[in-house]
Amino acid sequence: MKVLVLGPISSPIIRRLQSSLTNEGFNVVVASHNAKHVESAIDLGELKSFWGYLNFIKIRKLIKKYKPDIVHAHGLNHYGLLCLFQSRPLVVALWGSDVLLAPTSGNIFKKYVFKFINKLVLRKSTRLHTSALYVAEEANKQCPGALEKTDIFYWGFPLNRPNDLALAEVGRKLEEEFSLCGNGYIVFPRGLAGVYNPEAAAKIINTMLAENIKNQIVVLQGFAASNDVDRFLQCVDVSKIRLIDRLLDEGELYYIYEKSDVHFSIPLSDSLGGGVVEPSLLGSFPVLSDLPSYKDYLSQNKGYMLLDYDKSTLFELAHKIKSGEIGKSSLNVPTLKYGLRSVLSKLKLTYALAASEKH
Repeated sequence: MKVLVLGPISSPIIRRLQSSLTNEGFNVVVASHNAKHVESAIDLGELKSFWGYLNFIKIRKLIKKYKPDIVHAHGLNHYGLLCLFQSRPLVVALWGSDVLLAPTSGNIFKKYVFKFINKLVLRKSTRLHTSALYVAEEANKQCPGALEKTDIFYWGFPLNRPNDLALAEVGRKLEEEFSLCGNGYIVFPRGLAGVYNPEAAAKIINTMLAENIKNQIVVLQGFAASNDVDRFLQCVDVSKIRLIDRLLDEGELYYIYEKSDVHFSIPLSDSLGGGVVEPSLLGSFPVLSDLPSYKDYLSQNKGYMLLDYDKSTLFELAHKIKSGEIGKSSLNVPTLKYGLRSVLSKLKLTYALAASEKH
């Protein structure tokens, strides 16, 4: 089966989707904005504004050239929008912010536009998939009938472990660049963009520092804009944490997560991101915000839910970490449904259902 994947090649999940499907024998073509210097992707040009998602002619040319069996687009009002006027079976990955935040944020006009776009793409799609039922239910409110063609499963891809020599070299370079050393990190893997609640992350970090927690605190900047990073840095003493100010590759993420005792995923909206599951698969203990998808996750796996960010709540959390009540030693690794074989089998079924639809 030939699959045209439309999504940001800078995103780890897109790169791992590409490699995982290729290893399964799929013929995978990835097209992405800002991919001029990426050999593994077709460059759709520099994304200078939202108008870049309206280049429908370019997508139709790609369809004509590569003749994919399936088009797999990521984000309703991003790469999904690009696919409105193509003719192949369309699978759309619902990213939580596109469904939950875009149609409810900003002025009235912006809200209307994104609700309209979402409805068009939801209607156009052959199949949809998401990691969380409540995201699918919200999509169904925006376009009745969407739920009937939505497959709900975790679709992140586990990190591959480098060999011992490569992993040791990764550690050496991270220590040299970021002064990372030892074990038992407290990691904030989601980034500092607004949706990931950096203000609450700063409160947590300041509480940990005030309580003299000895673990190194590691914060991944992710795709955050410079103004988001600046706001965060105004709230914390950066000299007392390790701020990773660039994107990490798979081996670097593996090294940090394997050495993590506790990781925080406290976004304002999410389906079920890799920032929750990937560190957990390597033994780190998740501390999560109060979201429906996270409640579902914690009903089957160990973790700790933060219901608020009051001083007393964070003080109690800090003491649980200091005492070892929360930490790597107390965690059971998540069930096999988050493993590669499970993810691939469900994604293959979604593709098969889409391909079987008449067009």
